[in-house]
Parts: sequence; C-alpha cells; structure tokens
Amino acid sequence: MGFEIIDIRRFEPNEFSNLLEAESRAWHDTLRWDFAPSVHIINACLRDQRLSGYALVGEEEIRGYCFFFYDGEKGIIGDLFVHPELAGLGHERELLEHALETLVGTPGLRRIEAQLPHYEREELESCFLSRRFQTYLRRFMSLSLEGRRRAAGADPRSEPATETPWLREKIELIPWDKRFHDDAAELLYQSYRQHVDALINDQYASAMGATRLIENIFHNQGCGDFLTRVSRMAVHRPTRQLAGILTATGVRAGTAHIPQVAVGPSFQGLSVGTALMEAAFQDLAEEGFAQVTLTVTDANAGAVRLYQRLGFETFKTFGAFIYNRDEIL
Repeated sequence: MGFEIIDIRRFEPNEFSNLLEAESRAWHDTLRWDFAPSVHIINACLRDQRLSGYALVGEEEIRGYCFFFYDGEKGIIGDLFVHPELAGLGHERELLEHALETLVGTPGLRRIEAQLPHYEREELESCFLSRRFQTYLRRFMSLSLEGRRRAAGADPRSEPATETPWLREKIELIPWDKRFHDDAAELLYQSYRQHVDALINDQYASAMGATRLIENIFHNQGCGDFLTRVSRMAVHRPTRQLAGILTATGVRAGTAHIPQVAVGPSFQGLSVGTALMEAAFQDLAEEGFAQVTLTVTDANAGAVRLYQRLGFETFKTFGAFIYNRDEIL
C-alpha cells in the first residue's frame, strides 16, 4: 500500500473524522482523558486553516497527521498521531521529519517545543537529536482515590499543629480565589526560575507567560473543566502572601487532573504542597472522582519522589523536545 504525505491545509475538517475518532480512543484508553473538547478545537483550527503540518494519506483516507503552529518566534508541535493499525511502520517518524524540516527551516524562528504523549521518547528521539534538540523524559502518573472519602463531619485539617509545619507557620488553605490570579502567576514564575520545566515550556520563564498558563487552565477546553470546588490556594495569614497553589480539572468521567501545583520559594520545606494535594484528594473523592492524574518531568526528581510517596504510579512515559537556535549558533 502506498502512502503520501500531503500539506494538511489541502483537506477539509470532515476528512479527519475517522483519524480523530481513533485518536480519541487512544486518549481515553491509554492517557485516561476525554479528547472530545480538543477535537472541537482542532476542527475549528482546520476549518480556519490556522494549523500548519502534514497528513499521511493512504487509499484516499487520512491515516495520520502532525500539525504545528507559530507563537511569535516560537514554533510548537501540537500533535502527532498515526492510526494504531499502522503502528511500527515508521510513519510517525516520516510525518515528524517533514514537520521538523519545515520548522527548523523557518526564517526568524528561534525556538521549537514539542511534547508528544502518544509515543515513548525512544521512538522519536533520534529525529530530534539529529537536529540538536534537547530531550526530556516526562511521566503520566495516576492515583486511585478509592477509600479517600472522609468520614462524615471530619475536618481534613484537624491534625495537631505540632505535626504540620505549614500550620505552625500560620498558613491556611482557602478555595481558589480569582483575586489572587496575578499573585498566582508571580508565584509560578518565581517557583520555576532555573527549573527544568522552564526549559521545556518557556511560559514558566516570565510572569506574563505564567499568567497565560493560569488563564489557559481556566479557559482552554483541552485542559479539562476547571474544578473551582477542588482547586486551592495556600495563604500566609500574617502577611496575606500567597504560599502555594493547586489547580484541578475534570478530564473525563471519574478522572481528574492536576495541571499545576506550586509552592513559593519562601514557603518550601513546610509540606505546603503535600497539604494542598491531600486536601484536593479528599475533595475529589467527595465529588465522585475515582482517580487523579498529573504529568511530571523525570529530571524533577524531588517532585517524582513526592508523588510516589503520596501513592502515584507511572502509567505512561513520553518525550519533551526543545530546540533553541541561540544555543546552537
């Protein structure tokens, strides 16, 4: 069977229907995520020709795609997927090679980012290394919430103050408050300075970028439904300074996701992150969620150890790939 790789903009959105159905099944079965909101976004972008990229076509049907878009001087590979029936034939790499050749050759482009959760890092790494990309291993982790529902009338913060450093420091957990959005963005920026995740996603490297990250969690359908009743902030009562944040979203029936958890540099080492997460687990269980997921960079060893200590287990690994032209020239 012969296959062609064709510019994605030559097709109508409805021609991707079968492929997107297959990808939706992969997201549900492997990544534990409802992909339907993302399908809606992708179809709208295809209709408006806001995406660049390539489609894999065989027997007059689209069997795979790789698309990307531009954000100023940055290019972002948004997705790479080939129908599972064609697994192991190397079509993923063909699509990716076309996309990378276009991006690296784009005049004025200084940075390229890609996170491709359908594939193990090793499956794609050579395509990136040959173009001097940095590569990072990322994990999807999950925690079962079975047995987490608190007893009726129990207070999740009733532990003795002598055993909780964050309580001794007069830190309280409050529901998510939009009045602290600017503070939350600044906290993210300060928490991720010189951090591996700021190398992977440069939005962490500025207060403005961190603001966009927060807003995306609220408004981007692909991030899941923001759970106001579960998302929390930690506030230092004496100074009213924000000490930590945790955001939670619903990503499919019974499954929640934690897109962000961060603790300000001045309040690290007080178990604030653990307190935020334990409170979220209780609330998620009360809301009827059976499990919660998150992603973490393997090089962030402290976070990986914390999540493992809380009971999270890795169920999928994938690669993050970064190109910075300034570091190569």
